[in-house]
Amino acid sequence: MDARPAGLGAGSTVPDHWFDPRVWAVFVVAFARQGMRRVRGAAWPVVTAAFAASLAYLFAEQVLGRPAPVFAPIAAWVCLGFKVDRVPRKVAELGVGATVGVLLGELLADLIHLGWWQVGVALLAGGLTGRFLDRGDLTTIQAGVNAVVIVGMSWWQAAAGGFTGRWIDALVGAGIAFVFSALLPRHPTERPRRYAAAALAEFATLLTMLSRALTTGDRAMMRDVRAQLRAIRALLENWEETLVTARAVVALNPSLWRQRGEVAELDRIFRLTTRSQRVAEMLVRQSRGMTEEVGAMPGLGAIAGEVADAAQSLSGSVSQWKRPDQARAELEHIAGRIAPAELAGGDWRPAVLASLLRALLMDLLQVTGLSREQAHDALIDTWGRPFGPHDGEVPASESDDGPSALWG
Repeated sequence: MDARPAGLGAGSTVPDHWFDPRVWAVFVVAFARQGMRRVRGAAWPVVTAAFAASLAYLFAEQVLGRPAPVFAPIAAWVCLGFKVDRVPRKVAELGVGATVGVLLGELLADLIHLGWWQVGVALLAGGLTGRFLDRGDLTTIQAGVNAVVIVGMSWWQAAAGGFTGRWIDALVGAGIAFVFSALLPRHPTERPRRYAAAALAEFATLLTMLSRALTTGDRAMMRDVRAQLRAIRALLENWEETLVTARAVVALNPSLWRQRGEVAELDRIFRLTTRSQRVAEMLVRQSRGMTEEVGAMPGLGAIAGEVADAAQSLSGSVSQWKRPDQARAELEHIAGRIAPAELAGGDWRPAVLASLLRALLMDLLQVTGLSREQAHDALIDTWGRPFGPHDGEVPASESDDGPSALWG
């Protein structure tokens, strides 16, 4: 009996592996690993934001005598968020928007009360005021949202007897958030570095799974590897977002300019890892088809396992942000042994997979800091045109093909 959901016939274009519980289990486990990494990375920012919110409430209530100043902790939490790389300008934008929005909402709630058209008026007033005060999108968004929230709570204002000055609470929360963002130490490269290490660790997991699948010829294991690839793609997207933020923070803050080299290196590692992901997709696709044709290929499985160990070592070095000498030595040792001609024997398939593994090795060697030419030279049985700069090409020093400025 066909196990596909209703509406998916035998000729459906939906791949069968989408309904394989093993595939989803691999994806869920990988997602859980990434989720725990995010929790560990956000723990300290959440603690500081929660403390700032509590302090804002305490100050507004005990010092200013504000009754139930709930907008003070709300503003502090919204402004600080849960990320390490807090930019004071963005915190200020959120704070101004929140305070202005609450003030406009109170004024409008006192004049026009609550209704469908009053919500539109609140958004119009908050949005235009936000654009007048600042060019940042955050100010405009917060001004509009908070104006609507306060207009929606006009019954509270009416019960309190009119204008309550809740904008003061929001101002207190925003002010404390700004002080925290300015005084707490900022590490703009911490999150992208953590994502870099995580991505390389997930690559190690993928290669370990691929090693087992090639060694046993197990088709179900090969489907598990494809699920791991999907998890890596999602991780790379999140990593790219952290790099965009890190570049902006370092560029805008002169006190952080010394970290521009580290950001540049993380950018380089990201591009090389993305390249590795594309090679891994081809490797997994070809491995699946070839194991279905000829069964297990234990020789290649053993090599993939060695590359997995080296990738795990590389992940540890990136996590500690130290020169990956051990990982480079391991990768160079593997590169000096994997010769497609020797693996082929009477079958062309191992040679094809070995060539893809060699391409992956070159990318990982470049992540360790080598240039493309140096990585190419580490491979056994190489010949032909070298990878140095040629007429019409971008010089190696201006591309990812050159050595790392930090670890080269």
